[in-house]
Amino acid sequence: MKYTALIILTFLSLRSVYAQDELSLHFLPDNITTSRTNPALLPEKDLVIGLPNVGFNLYHSSGNFNDIFVENENDGLDINFRNWINELSGTNQLNVNLEAETLRFFIRRGKLGININHEIRFQSFFEYPDTYIKFIGEGNAQYIGQQVNIGPDIQQDAFHAIGLGLSYEINDKITAAVRPKILFGIGNASTIKKDASIFTAEEFYQTTLTTDYQINSTGILNYNDNGFDFDFESLDQGFSGNTGFALDFGVQIKPIEKLAINISIVDAFAKINWKKDARIYESNTTNTLNGVDIDFSKILQGDSLVFTNTADTINFDNLFDFTARDASYSTELPSRVYFSAAFQLTDRFSLHGLFYNEKFRDQNRQAYSLGVQAQLHKIVNLGINYAYRFNEATNIGLNATFRFGPVQLFAATDNIIYALQPLEADNVNGRVGLNLLF
Repeated sequence: MKYTALIILTFLSLRSVYAQDELSLHFLPDNITTSRTNPALLPEKDLVIGLPNVGFNLYHSSGNFNDIFVENENDGLDINFRNWINELSGTNQLNVNLEAETLRFFIRRGKLGININHEIRFQSFFEYPDTYIKFIGEGNAQYIGQQVNIGPDIQQDAFHAIGLGLSYEINDKITAAVRPKILFGIGNASTIKKDASIFTAEEFYQTTLTTDYQINSTGILNYNDNGFDFDFESLDQGFSGNTGFALDFGVQIKPIEKLAINISIVDAFAKINWKKDARIYESNTTNTLNGVDIDFSKILQGDSLVFTNTADTINFDNLFDFTARDASYSTELPSRVYFSAAFQLTDRFSLHGLFYNEKFRDQNRQAYSLGVQAQLHKIVNLGINYAYRFNEATNIGLNATFRFGPVQLFAATDNIIYALQPLEADNVNGRVGLNLLF
């Protein structure tokens, strides 16, 4: 599978997943899973076992699955470049996060609480200029005499995380918590330098590629004479020598009886050091092709990407003329801040508001949420919220908790409309899970 397949593969994977701010999850009542967003948010019960739960997040700034792909007569998929190009802005992002928490255990003794958990995460960040897709979909004829940027920016991380949280009730108004986490990297692919441009001269139709591009990889990418191949089978490995660290802080303050203020930082200082099977691929070159009209419009054929035209056969990856060397490196992971308040109106109803900030690759992204929780029955609690996230103000979130004896079932999403029709979604998330309360 060639390098350009990344964005396509990510979309394809959403068909099986159906696609984390997790704004709606933050306000699930009496649920240990909310401690993902703030380690000081703890259940009422003194012993809780969190059974597996799964979360997902999808954001694409420039179209959804059905905008970009169409079925062909062979029941396969073709890319609708015209639709995709119409959705593009100058810089575009595709973010996908998949998280599977296998187990969580919480026990409280007096004022001290212990919270242990294990999860597996896959986080994918892909940023690309509009010219990257236009060049692939429409060729280089439209860019005669122009310097065209085609350098995508990528970071994919797959890793285990094991957390040990400690909470302490300082008094009846303040609870503080800290959760250090050790990370075990499974696989990574990330760009360090991303300069790559193509210039097509008017005379003789010469096409020149100039690069200062570096991509680091552990397991996910392999490079050979045919270019880059994705090796997703490598992601099934267990704990490895690629280790890292992250830290969560949280506090809950109750200045008056019915008001709770919550502040947390999640995945602070998060970083993984990649040593095992780590390689660095570098391209710092200028390549010139004479008289080539590049047309990559028929990019996806079967399970591979083919770049050809009537004049020449072109391997897009090898235009970069990568060199490879073994070397260790490190990657930083996104950090998140949650600031929220909840007010108990009555025994059954509460109001809440939330500010969220995520920092990654020197970029900050904010989200805001307002909502209400309702205890409809002793076994049913529902919440609804309105959120501004991903620069969109059309997010209606929903969460639900069902309690049957010690069994607690829950589900939460920040966009219920798209959660029900994920192939139409460019912005959706969700989590479902099960806990046992004793």
